[in-house]
Amino acid sequence: MIYELRVYDLKPGTGSEYLALLMRTGMKALTSHLPMAGYWLTDTGALNRLYHLWIYESLEERAAARVGFAANRDWIEGFVPYGFPLIVAQRNMMMTRIEGSVALDAAEAGRKTQHPNDTIGPLFAPGLQSLTFGKEVQSDEPLVARWRVMSGETPGETVTLWGGDPMATSQGATRHEILRPIAVSPLR
Repeated sequence: MIYELRVYDLKPGTGSEYLALLMRTGMKALTSHLPMAGYWLTDTGALNRLYHLWIYESLEERAAARVGFAANRDWIEGFVPYGFPLIVAQRNMMMTRIEGSVALDAAEAGRKTQHPNDTIGPLFAPGLQSLTFGKEVQSDEPLVARWRVMSGETPGETVTLWGGDPMATSQGATRHEILRPIAVSPLR
């Protein structure tokens, strides 16, 4: 499996606006084509940053999914003109799994679940998670997943998603961010 972690930096103060628009007008189109495993907004670190995680069988599956997605009129006409102007920068990392959990296995198994657009539900799921970058940070908190970056800005870097107390996972990390999962994020 290939895990793609996409990182979108948004204009200051527009994180919730972007996510509300995505939930109302873009989620159905997005998950009709792309295999979502997680979607979060940062609470600490780089503010107004979105992380979203996608799981593909191969680079070929990713390419085919993105071609189909790029042709989706609901996405192109209903979301792109309103959501994309809020994005300041984008980057991604292609990663391979080092360690997982029951939650990651479930997200992997359900990666092609299609989520409807939602105009009335909550924007965020309850609880927080944390994401660490750098070496293999150790903690007594529950590990959700650990990956190694294979392609992107920092090849070889370890990325770890944690559950439990988000403040208890920063020791030894190069970077540590607290994340708020959106309501439909499989990993939360």
